[in-house]
Amino acid sequence: MSKKLRDFVVTLYPATMERGYFVTRFEFGQDLPRKRVQAASADEVVAEALTFASDHGQPCHAGIRITQGRKPAGFDAKTKALYFNMDLPEAS
Repeated sequence: MSKKLRDFVVTLYPATMERGYFVTRFEFGQDLPRKRVQAASADEVVAEALTFASDHGQPCHAGIRITQGRKPAGFDAKTKALYFNMDLPEAS
């Protein structure tokens, strides 16, 4: 049985680490990297977001929005806090 593909949009927001917390900055009119993705499960869409963020290379928070269809099982829990490229500086 094949799974139904759903349409998603992955948006990367700039993020930093401040005092041990992840901080995402939102600015109106900001041109953000976006990618349209088709996936059947939450795991697939998270894997696509990881690949997109790795290619982007900057510290970021990935926001994932479904544009067509219903959310797959476990979507909210798996997409709640997706931060990528947040390498902590070496302690001197």
